[in-house]
Amino acid sequence: MKKILLLLMLMLMAFTLSLNAQDTLKNYNLGEVVVTSEKSNLIKSSSVFDIRLDAIEETDGNDITSAIKFYPGMYVTTSSKNEARIYMRGYDQRQVAVFLDGVPIYEPYTGLVDLSNMPKSAFEKITISKGMPSLAYGSNSMGGTINFITKQHLDQNINFNIETGSAHTTSLNLNGGYGNLFYNVNAAYSKSNGFELSEVKDNFMNEDGSRRDNSDYENLGGMFKLGYNNFNNINLAYSLIVVNNEKGVPTDVYTSRPRYWRYSEWKKTINNLMFNTDFGTSVRIKGNVYYENYKNVLNSYDDNSFTTQNRKYAFRSTYDDHSYGLNLLSNIDAGLPGITNVSLSWRMDVHKEEGNMNQGFSKYEASVFSSGLEQDINISKNISAVAGVGYDLLTPVYSAGNDLPSESNSVNAFAGISYKVNNAIALHANASKKNRFPTLKEFYSSTIGRDVANPDLKNEQSFNTELGINYNLNQTITLNSNVFYSSIDDLIQVVFLQGGLRQLQNISKAEMKGVELGLRISENNFNMNFGYTYLSAKNTADNASSDILEYRPEHVLTAVPAYQLGFGTSIRAELFFFGNKYGVDADTRDFVKMDNYLLANLKLSHTFFDDYTLYLRINNLTDIYYETEYGFPQPGRELFFGLSCEW
Repeated sequence: MKKILLLLMLMLMAFTLSLNAQDTLKNYNLGEVVVTSEKSNLIKSSSVFDIRLDAIEETDGNDITSAIKFYPGMYVTTSSKNEARIYMRGYDQRQVAVFLDGVPIYEPYTGLVDLSNMPKSAFEKITISKGMPSLAYGSNSMGGTINFITKQHLDQNINFNIETGSAHTTSLNLNGGYGNLFYNVNAAYSKSNGFELSEVKDNFMNEDGSRRDNSDYENLGGMFKLGYNNFNNINLAYSLIVVNNEKGVPTDVYTSRPRYWRYSEWKKTINNLMFNTDFGTSVRIKGNVYYENYKNVLNSYDDNSFTTQNRKYAFRSTYDDHSYGLNLLSNIDAGLPGITNVSLSWRMDVHKEEGNMNQGFSKYEASVFSSGLEQDINISKNISAVAGVGYDLLTPVYSAGNDLPSESNSVNAFAGISYKVNNAIALHANASKKNRFPTLKEFYSSTIGRDVANPDLKNEQSFNTELGINYNLNQTITLNSNVFYSSIDDLIQVVFLQGGLRQLQNISKAEMKGVELGLRISENNFNMNFGYTYLSAKNTADNASSDILEYRPEHVLTAVPAYQLGFGTSIRAELFFFGNKYGVDADTRDFVKMDNYLLANLKLSHTFFDDYTLYLRINNLTDIYYETEYGFPQPGRELFFGLSCEW
């Protein structure tokens, strides 16, 4: 049956690419997942929003996640593996589906990906859906979705940026085309010898201060995109993204069992063929076919000299993974009171792992199939609704020669309604039921003397609800607020067994509820974005020793005022407050109340001859000490000088 479904999808794609139609597309939107239609009256809620190019470029460094942390409901940490990890309304990144031009990107084994390695200069937009993501995004989107969309400029231009200071970054973008043919080329390089700490605390066990040990990195990335518009009424684009990274993993400063880890290799390659077309004025079909590789080599050393690997805990671990799949989405005007969307997706994940040198590789495989049906309902000029139902299927294919887990499936659904009170005020409400399949690591991870595999894990299941209001006063003041509630059943967590063993089990329930407030003021040369999130995230399992869920701050406040002076100079400040957050002590596994902190950044820039901008950025202006995860202090005061050019 699965082979038949795959064959049908391939035939449908081939049929789509071979047909001609009379009308040309007005909007190409290659890389977007959801197709919008002018015939839908559905009001876009503040829980679904785009971060545009200008907002991305204002943020610092080469880290694409920097642009996300300014928005209500979003929180970004630096994990114990020195990787950026995103939280959305209390859901961690494994429970949030992340895409790049519609390609789901994650390590097939862990379900995560370090987005900080992706070259920021290659992206034009980030689309975030927090409340009720479309079923076209497929499985594992119980917390929401994030889609990073690469640049697609049809005009001829060149962008060059160079930045130096606490780190060094250089990027170059070439965009252009001839007739219906267009191209986009991006290359970026960044390097740092490590960051400086603001202070050394008395209880540090593994850090002597000044420059943070093992915090250096070197990153080379690039993108090539070639496309053709209106080729027999089909828009086509092929993109290749390559990332090659090497970096250290700073040690927990408090632990009595320090890890001396370095990534000597971190590579990711994404090949993506995107297409869309119209059949007359009634049907629009779009999709993509992709193949991606992921390889990393993680070395554990004997000590902080990072030279020998002789001790029992030393290793050289290699992941060599690849994934391939396709997505199809049709947008149909069938004469109903709204647009119908039908989606299909299929993906095969292959993970190969060598736990240490010369041990040989173990192989694991699994496929995921998803389908969805969504219907917009235009009730009146001011009232619209949407409803959808979908089906996800996880099929284990191979597990290093061991017995396979059973297939897992889930039926998902959502419904929402919006009401436009007047030109300034709109209200919305929605509810959704979603799932997350266990990762290959959660199914199969086993370490002699420590971890026990659990192939009987069940899906995590979530139920999300949201009420919201949007207020827009003459484009001068924009206010939006959401109240949300989420519950998770069969939450997968670590259980400690006898004999020092541990196992992942479906033992927990979680409840996350809160309020988001976003405010934008734009008046003449002044604008300010303000965001506040209150989050109550609790472990509600009957047998839980504590109701705490780590790394979910109760209060997050951001304020970003910016003023444009009359002679080409602008000033921008960034303020972040994080309050009432708990971490985990690596030795005792006890929860630790972490310090609240207020972080301030400042950027000064001056534009001359229209095409050149000089800037100075100061991060952590007051040089405070802070941690996003317990035991891993973040940079003290950092200075960056840069020049941006556009021709």
